[in-house]
Amino acid sequence: MRSVRSSVPGAAAAALAVTAPVLAATQEPAGEQAIQTQESFLFLNLPPTWVVALVVLPLTIGFAWWAYGGLSRLEPRTRLLLASLRGLAIAACLFLAFQPAIERVRYTEVQSQVHVLVDDSASMRRKDTYPDDEQRDALQAELGARAEIGALSRAQLVEAVLEAPGGLLERLRAEHDVRLFRFERKPVPITDLAEVQGRSPRTAIGDALDLHLATAGAVNLDTVLLVSDGRNNDGLSPVDVAAKYELEDITIYTIGVGDPNPPKNIRLIGPPGPEQGLAGEELVFECTVDAEGLAGRSVTVTMSASRDHGPYAAAGEPVQLTLADDHVPLKARVYARFDEPGDYTLKFEVDALPDETSREDNEAIRFLRIDDTKIRVLYIEDLPRWEYRYLKNALLRVDPSIEAQCWLFDASRSFTQESTQGLEPLRDLPRTREELFRYQVILLGDVPPERLAPNEELLNDWLQLLVEFTEAGGGVGFLWGEQAMPDRYRNTPVEDLLPVVLESPAALRDDPAPRNTEFLPRLDNPAQPHDIVLLQRDPRNNRRLFERGFQTFTLYYPVQKAKAGADVLLRHPTRGNRYGLHPLAVAGQFPRGRTFFWATDESWRWRNPYGEKYHDRFWRNVVRYLASGRLRRRDERFDLRLDRATVPTGGQVEVTLLAQDEEFQPVLVDEFPIFVRRADGSPERRMLRPLPAEPGSYRGRFTMDEPGSFSFLVFEDANPGAAILAREDLLVKIPDREMAESSQDRATLEAIAGATRDGRYVFLPDAAELVDDFGRRGAPRDRGRPLDTSALGQHLEPAGGARDPRSRVDPPEAGATRMSRTRRIRQPTRRRPVDHRRTEHR
Repeated sequence: MRSVRSSVPGAAAAALAVTAPVLAATQEPAGEQAIQTQESFLFLNLPPTWVVALVVLPLTIGFAWWAYGGLSRLEPRTRLLLASLRGLAIAACLFLAFQPAIERVRYTEVQSQVHVLVDDSASMRRKDTYPDDEQRDALQAELGARAEIGALSRAQLVEAVLEAPGGLLERLRAEHDVRLFRFERKPVPITDLAEVQGRSPRTAIGDALDLHLATAGAVNLDTVLLVSDGRNNDGLSPVDVAAKYELEDITIYTIGVGDPNPPKNIRLIGPPGPEQGLAGEELVFECTVDAEGLAGRSVTVTMSASRDHGPYAAAGEPVQLTLADDHVPLKARVYARFDEPGDYTLKFEVDALPDETSREDNEAIRFLRIDDTKIRVLYIEDLPRWEYRYLKNALLRVDPSIEAQCWLFDASRSFTQESTQGLEPLRDLPRTREELFRYQVILLGDVPPERLAPNEELLNDWLQLLVEFTEAGGGVGFLWGEQAMPDRYRNTPVEDLLPVVLESPAALRDDPAPRNTEFLPRLDNPAQPHDIVLLQRDPRNNRRLFERGFQTFTLYYPVQKAKAGADVLLRHPTRGNRYGLHPLAVAGQFPRGRTFFWATDESWRWRNPYGEKYHDRFWRNVVRYLASGRLRRRDERFDLRLDRATVPTGGQVEVTLLAQDEEFQPVLVDEFPIFVRRADGSPERRMLRPLPAEPGSYRGRFTMDEPGSFSFLVFEDANPGAAILAREDLLVKIPDREMAESSQDRATLEAIAGATRDGRYVFLPDAAELVDDFGRRGAPRDRGRPLDTSALGQHLEPAGGARDPRSRVDPPEAGATRMSRTRRIRQPTRRRPVDHRRTEHR
């Protein structure tokens, strides 16, 4: 019950004990609510009772009698009468001096509130199997025939159980004002439990309780129901925050969601790539298997592929694994070859064991594009050095998907420049944009700059054209040579393209690289080597190959360091500078294309004793890497990019598109349509907005709430049935911290409830039992919290029934339509003294 009252401060309270109240009460109906008014009479400035009885009253009587004591002619009866009249006059003055007043108190009856806070983190998407028969039967009994447990996520189970006919929420709403909230960190009001979708990448129970308490201080809050799996992985300690609710005399009940038993689960973390490949090329996909509670069990990882949304068919060889201790990841490398070009959807699966608590993370989906495009390579050298001879041969034979044309400046006019069989030999170095852009990869060897053009102006034009080629997605590899590369290209556009920072000439003179000192290149990351230097399938065997299997090198060019964002693949084993060991092989990007720097000219030594096996594989990997920037683009006019390849659920991805027309001029429109497609769905239209001061560039940011694999697509004429002009794939995954611990944390939920008075934990199917707890607790405790501070300063209504404009009755709260558990909270305010000329009579 809420009140608006005219009350008495200080000594006036004592008057209530000696003054008879004015017994008047009225009730004003207001719909289903009632406003009750009580009035009583009191003095505002009345001294304490003992002062009135022992001081004021004796002095008044004594003074009245003494005042007529000097008149001896007065008869006793006359003197008594006069003294009485004087005493009454003094009493009348004191009556006015004590400020008589009428106190009026109004009460309204409203329902106490019950707030239901439901976890909206990504772990609420999990589908538990509940291997424990008792738990499964209890949940199935609550669901009845409406659904099967294994088909519902945790969020769906919460909705089905709590909103069931005759369930917890329906019974609570009969007696209480029930408010629903979903939370990830900050509680958000909702109207229905169906709004809980499990979007958040974190669970911050402590923060949610703390923020909710800060906003609930002004409402008639009695109880909080916390519905969660209890896995708090961010923010404040929920148990510490629950102690604050105890200070506010608010009870917290916790309802546990998910399997509370120790977890038994296998989680398959899908491979990050590759995203595209060539027809007939062997591709490798590395999956990670993370398990808990199942050590020593054997499982199989398999891959199946669907071409252009057709049926799935087995692809690659299955991989057998024996599960290790909890959260010790295992790698499964699946190899596959695709002969037909097209868009493939790849499904990776690991065996689902009968006693697993959740099986939805036993599968991962990826997209793959297989192209039958030939990789065109232009290899430019000055002299037919050993590196040129063996590399040229490798390009001409290593892969049918690679077509190479070579240009050797030192060759005579009668010499036929070498090229792949069936490809026209070059008659001159490609010098125009059209000629150069026919290639995906350019390898520039030890060529003096003056060889590239007859004068400086044409040289700058050709080098600038090389930069534009790389910016458009082409790949350029730079091969060190003693006469020109890279020293002769300092302060030219080539220096900008290099993925390394060149050492100063003075430093090279002071500390030259030793000659004829044997060394073996060392892998920079042996455990996870770059694809270029992955010459053996097994990383351990690959490491042994580089450490003990190859013939030593004797020459290399010391650069200062790799540029920011570039990947160092190989380093010198002993020599370096303040930035670390000298890089020997570095891969980089610029910005849409890819670059590569090779700091030695002795890769041909890898032919001993293996022949062409590893030498050819290395250079084939280099070419594939450099060509990937162009291969992923279906149409040269459109360049679609995502700022990341993987985002957590609820995260945002930034999409950028560079669009050109048929004449390679920027497309200028107010908005550009793209489409988003799930692996199992149809494309959905989205719009990109133009970027100011960047003609033809468009950008948009999109929130990805659902986990899974998505493709961003640009269709010809914005028609989903037409040809695809550009495509980028995105993986939306539930964050690892949400999935790492899969079971319900019952201990935390019990501790949260135990931190408050009368708090209790229940498992989800037992949630309806909490209604009985409400009944046993009886009426809510009176916290004495002011209902409305605006009541301070209200005055007594003047005589005649005219209402003071400042006097008001608190309006009922929204949704408070039923009376229950009445609270009578009295708030003191000032009162106006009764005017002696105009007094209300009751």
